[in-house]
Amino acid sequence: MEMFRPSDIVEIENNLGETLNKLSGKTILLTGAGGFLGRYFMELFRSHNRKEACNPIRVIALDSYVVAPEQKQQPRVEKDENIEWIYGDASIGADYPERFNFIIHAAGIASPEHYRAHPLETIDVAVNVTRKLLDRAKKDQAKMLFFSSSEIYGDPDKNFIPTAEEYNGYVSVRGPRSCYDESKRLGETLCWIYENYFNVHVCVVRPFNIYGPGMLPKDFRVLPNFASSISNGEPLKVYGHGKQTRTFCYITDAMTGFCKVLLESEKPGVWNVGNPTPEISIFDLALKIKNEIFPQTLIELVTYPEAYPDEEPNRRCPDIHKIESEIGYSPKISLSEGLARFSEWSQGTYSSFHR
Repeated sequence: MEMFRPSDIVEIENNLGETLNKLSGKTILLTGAGGFLGRYFMELFRSHNRKEACNPIRVIALDSYVVAPEQKQQPRVEKDENIEWIYGDASIGADYPERFNFIIHAAGIASPEHYRAHPLETIDVAVNVTRKLLDRAKKDQAKMLFFSSSEIYGDPDKNFIPTAEEYNGYVSVRGPRSCYDESKRLGETLCWIYENYFNVHVCVVRPFNIYGPGMLPKDFRVLPNFASSISNGEPLKVYGHGKQTRTFCYITDAMTGFCKVLLESEKPGVWNVGNPTPEISIFDLALKIKNEIFPQTLIELVTYPEAYPDEEPNRRCPDIHKIESEIGYSPKISLSEGLARFSEWSQGTYSSFHR
């Protein structure tokens, strides 16, 4: 099965233009290579190597599949002699014998249901593994990209929405979400220390609700949950009151932003990556899917399931002026277009999964 739309890969490449050529002949460590975002990085690298066989990218791809062991058995979509897969903890990369030019630390347990079930593993990959990789970046003089989260902002005051990078956040240290939120915050602190004390060029991205083909039913995010319900002929289940708002960024726009931060940023820093419009309630998101794509679908308000931590942020919306002005990033895909692409892909794919 295709874990992405091939036309989306072409779109990302067109958005980036010559930027990806900065990776030609370089060696990259990618953690979380089997995850949603990792698979897109891997396909971009494979596509580059098909076109630039004389100057390929060397990739060391790491993933432990701790929350999706069944995916480990899936064959890689295409063999590439310049890509080495390692199944295991992301910290393995810190001791790998080759020198790295770039380190992309995308490993993490981001789904609320999964990090509630694996709180210590969530902290470990965001803190302990991050420090080991920062040490390696220091040793190799490699440029590093650390995937943080918009969750580090907590539940912002209404006066700080849209939320800019300068906002310090309002996060609980005790609760079912704290293992993820606080470990990402400490991961960012480590990045700041290595940037300022050890001259490591480390860039931090804070993704805001990235979605698209490749998200799986067991990711337990709102759009995969909705897609699973549609595939099973069930109502769209909206947790709680449904008034909590989010903005959603389609995967092609997000990957463009991530790659531009990695390859075009001139100095270390932090960047929000997302789409600031529209800010939409989860109930209205379900209604939009019903009205525009699946008119026969019903919508149902339900209590939070036991496995899903409540106390989620009421609003989430990024201020992206920094990445727009410094790196020239601007999202292009509307929510309607992105939902249509994701729905077409998921309805052709989800029937093969069993939750």
